[in-house]
Amino acid sequence: MNINFNDLEWHDATLQSIYIDRTTPGKQDSVIIKVIWENNCSSILKFFDCYALTMNMNFGIIAEESILSAECTSDSEYLHLIQKEWLQMGIDLTSLKCFNINTNSTNSSINIYSLGFYIEHD
Repeated sequence: MNINFNDLEWHDATLQSIYIDRTTPGKQDSVIIKVIWENNCSSILKFFDCYALTMNMNFGIIAEESILSAECTSDSEYLHLIQKEWLQMGIDLTSLKCFNINTNSTNSSINIYSLGFYIEHD
Protein backbone atom coordinates (compact mmCIF):
# COMPACT_ATOMS: atom_id res chain seq x y z
CA MET A 1 0.00 0.00 0.00
CA ASN A 2 1.43 3.37 -1.05
CA ILE A 3 0.79 5.97 1.66
CA ASN A 4 1.32 9.69 1.12
CA PHE A 5 2.91 11.25 4.22
CA ASN A 6 1.15 14.57 3.58
CA ASP A 7 -2.28 12.90 3.50
CA LEU A 8 -2.05 11.46 7.02
CA GLU A 9 -4.21 13.06 9.74
CA TRP A 10 -1.33 14.71 11.58
CA HIS A 11 -3.12 17.59 13.29
CA ASP A 12 -3.78 16.72 16.95
CA ALA A 13 -2.13 13.31 16.68
CA THR A 14 0.29 12.61 19.55
CA LEU A 15 4.00 11.97 19.16
CA GLN A 16 4.73 9.20 21.65
CA SER A 17 8.37 8.32 21.01
CA ILE A 18 11.37 8.75 18.74
CA TYR A 19 13.99 6.05 18.27
CA ILE A 20 17.19 6.32 16.22
CA ASP A 21 18.45 2.96 14.93
CA ARG A 22 22.16 2.88 14.05
CA THR A 23 22.75 -0.80 14.73
CA THR A 24 24.27 -1.07 11.23
CA PRO A 25 25.70 2.46 10.85
CA GLY A 26 25.91 3.80 7.32
CA LYS A 27 24.23 0.70 5.92
CA GLN A 28 20.74 1.10 7.36
CA ASP A 29 20.25 4.23 9.44
CA SER A 30 16.65 4.73 10.41
CA VAL A 31 14.42 6.90 12.58
CA ILE A 32 11.34 5.33 14.12
CA ILE A 33 8.49 7.29 15.64
CA LYS A 34 5.34 6.14 17.40
CA VAL A 35 2.20 8.19 16.79
CA ILE A 36 -1.20 7.96 18.45
CA TRP A 37 -3.83 9.21 15.99
CA GLU A 38 -6.98 11.09 17.01
CA ASN A 39 -9.00 7.87 16.78
CA ASN A 40 -6.71 6.38 19.51
CA CYS A 41 -5.10 3.94 17.06
CA SER A 42 -1.33 3.91 17.13
CA SER A 43 1.22 3.47 14.36
CA ILE A 44 4.95 3.06 14.06
CA LEU A 45 6.49 5.07 11.22
CA LYS A 46 9.91 3.87 10.12
CA PHE A 47 12.00 6.26 8.04
CA PHE A 48 14.66 4.27 6.20
CA ASP A 49 17.88 5.21 4.43
CA CYS A 50 18.24 8.32 6.56
CA TYR A 51 21.00 10.80 5.80
CA ALA A 52 20.34 13.41 8.50
CA LEU A 53 18.12 14.27 11.43
CA THR A 54 17.67 17.70 12.98
CA MET A 55 15.54 18.30 16.03
CA ASN A 56 14.74 21.23 18.22
CA MET A 57 12.85 19.68 21.10
CA ASN A 58 11.60 21.69 24.06
CA PHE A 59 10.86 19.91 27.33
CA GLY A 60 9.41 20.73 30.74
CA ILE A 61 5.81 21.12 29.60
CA ILE A 62 3.43 18.73 31.35
CA ALA A 63 1.33 17.75 28.34
CA GLU A 64 1.27 15.13 25.62
CA GLU A 65 3.34 16.02 22.54
CA SER A 66 0.47 17.05 20.27
CA ILE A 67 1.35 17.44 16.58
CA LEU A 68 0.45 20.71 14.90
CA SER A 69 1.51 19.79 11.37
CA ALA A 70 3.70 17.49 9.31
CA GLU A 71 4.88 17.71 5.74
CA CYS A 72 7.11 15.86 3.32
CA THR A 73 8.99 18.11 0.95
CA SER A 74 11.66 17.86 -1.73
CA ASP A 75 12.59 21.51 -1.43
CA SER A 76 14.44 22.85 1.58
CA GLU A 77 17.75 24.64 1.95
CA TYR A 78 19.28 21.99 4.21
CA LEU A 79 17.98 19.16 1.98
CA HIS A 80 19.74 20.70 -1.03
CA LEU A 81 22.92 21.08 1.02
CA ILE A 82 22.88 17.37 1.93
CA GLN A 83 22.29 16.41 -1.71
CA LYS A 84 25.16 18.64 -2.85
CA GLU A 85 27.59 17.23 -0.26
CA TRP A 86 26.80 13.63 -1.19
CA LEU A 87 26.94 14.37 -4.91
CA GLN A 88 30.53 15.54 -4.43
CA MET A 89 31.21 11.99 -3.16
CA GLY A 90 29.50 10.49 -6.21
CA ILE A 91 26.18 9.66 -4.51
CA ASP A 92 23.01 10.96 -6.22
CA LEU A 93 20.33 11.69 -3.62
CA THR A 94 17.78 13.44 -5.83
CA SER A 95 15.04 11.28 -4.29
CA LEU A 96 15.93 12.32 -0.72
CA LYS A 97 13.04 13.98 1.10
CA CYS A 98 12.61 16.06 4.23
CA PHE A 99 9.90 14.81 6.59
CA ASN A 100 9.08 17.70 8.94
CA ILE A 101 6.97 17.36 12.10
CA ASN A 102 6.00 20.39 14.21
CA THR A 103 4.35 20.08 17.61
CA ASN A 104 1.75 22.15 19.44
CA SER A 105 2.58 21.36 23.04
CA THR A 106 6.24 22.34 23.09
CA ASN A 107 6.68 24.14 19.77
CA SER A 108 9.25 21.53 18.74
CA SER A 109 10.47 20.69 15.25
CA ILE A 110 11.78 17.40 13.84
CA ASN A 111 13.29 17.09 10.36
CA ILE A 112 14.08 13.62 9.05
CA TYR A 113 16.05 13.47 5.78
CA SER A 114 15.24 10.07 4.35
CA LEU A 115 14.65 8.20 1.11
CA GLY A 116 11.28 6.96 2.37
CA PHE A 117 9.09 5.58 5.14
CA TYR A 118 6.53 2.94 5.86
CA ILE A 119 3.87 2.49 8.52
CA GLU A 120 3.24 -0.43 10.83
CA HIS A 121 -0.04 -0.38 12.75
CA ASP A 122 -0.05 -1.54 16.38
